[in-house]
Amino acid sequence: MNCKRSITLIMDGNFRRVGSEIVSPHMSYARFGARFADCFDHVIIVARSFQAAAAIGESVVGDRVSFVDLGANRGAWGLVKSVPRLLVRLYRQISAASIVLIRFPGNIASLALLLCLLSGKRFSVEVVADPADYFSASASKHPLRSIAGFVHRWTTRIAAQRAVTVRYVTRDYLQRRYPGQRPDSMSGFSDVYLQDALFQTSGARTAASNRHLRLINTAMMHNHSKGHLVLLEAMAELRRRGVDFHLTLIGDGTLRGEFETQAAKLGLAESVRFLGLVDADSVAAHIAQHDLFVLPSYQEGMPRAMLEAMAAGTPVIASNVGGISEVLGETSMVSPGDVIALATRIETLARDRTLLAARAESDREAARPFGYSALQSRYRAYCAALEQLHLHA
Repeated sequence: MNCKRSITLIMDGNFRRVGSEIVSPHMSYARFGARFADCFDHVIIVARSFQAAAAIGESVVGDRVSFVDLGANRGAWGLVKSVPRLLVRLYRQISAASIVLIRFPGNIASLALLLCLLSGKRFSVEVVADPADYFSASASKHPLRSIAGFVHRWTTRIAAQRAVTVRYVTRDYLQRRYPGQRPDSMSGFSDVYLQDALFQTSGARTAASNRHLRLINTAMMHNHSKGHLVLLEAMAELRRRGVDFHLTLIGDGTLRGEFETQAAKLGLAESVRFLGLVDADSVAAHIAQHDLFVLPSYQEGMPRAMLEAMAAGTPVIASNVGGISEVLGETSMVSPGDVIALATRIETLARDRTLLAARAESDREAARPFGYSALQSRYRAYCAALEQLHLHA
C-alpha cells in the first residue's frame, strides 16, 4: 500500500454495494477517483458502502483507484456499536498510507481525525460543507442534532487548524468558517464534474406545449436540509397565484414518504413527480429538459447539481447559503425557508420567458470556470502540493 506516489482518501459518501461492485451516482471513477489518479500511482478510497439491489450510478473503482469498505452501519446507535471495528480498520489504512486526505464533515472523518492526532500521522483536509447549517434546527429534526452539530463543528474546525493543507469547495465561505492555520496552506475550488462539451451544446429550451413552467430539483431525501418541504409549500403558493407548473424531484431517502404525503396534502399530486434515484448522466439529461432548477436548501457547500444545471443552460433559483452567493446574483437567491420569496422569484420567471432565457445565459457563463479542463489544472497543482508537502517536506 506504500506506493511511492499513493494517496488515501477517507470520507463519508453515498456509496452503494451491488454484489461485489461499489457504485455511486455522484462519486464514480470518472467524476472523482480519476481526478486524483491523474496525479498519483494509487488512489485508495476508504468509506462505508450500503447494500443495494440495483446499481444506480457507475463504478467507483478503476485504473489505479481501489475502495476499502468500512462496513454499513447506519444511525447513531449503529455507529456507536461499530466504533471499535471502525477504529481498527481506519488505523490500518492510516498507518499504511503515504498521504492521508480526509473529507469533512462526517462521522468517519471525525474518527480518522482522532486516530491521526493520537498517532501523530500528518494529514490534509477537504471541507465540503458546513455542519453548522446541516445540523441547524430548520435542516434537521433529529433529537441528537445539537450534540452532533457541536461535535462536527469542533472536529471540522480542529481538522482545518491541524492539517498540512486544507482545500475547500468554496472560494471564501467555508474558509471563513473553518480557517486553516496558515493562508498559504488553504485553497478553494469545486469538485464538480462538468465535461467541457457540455458548454458547447445549445442551452435553448422549447417551451412545453401547454406553456407550464417545468421545474426540477435534485437532492437526497435523508433529512430536511435540502428544503423539500419549503419547495412544496412554494408550489402550493404558486398554485394559489395561478401559475401553471410541473415539478420533478430527483433523489431518494428515508423521508421520501413524508414528502410524498405532504405533496398530496397540498393538492400537488398531479403537479409533482417523484422520480427517485437516477445515475448522474440521467440527472443531467432530465435537467436539460426543464426550464428552471430550484434548490431551497438550508445548507450547502458549493452544490454540484446547481453548477450542472447552470452549465446545461437551465437557470437556477437557490437559497443564499454556503458558497452559492459566489456564483449566483441577488435576484437568483432567497433566504432559506422563505416560502413567499421563493414563490415570487419563480413566478417572475414564469411570467417573463425573455428574462428566463437571459438568466439561463448568464448562469451558464457563471458556471464556465467550473468546466473539467479548468478544474483539472487546479487538481494537478493541488495534488503536486500534497505530494511536495507530505512526501518531500
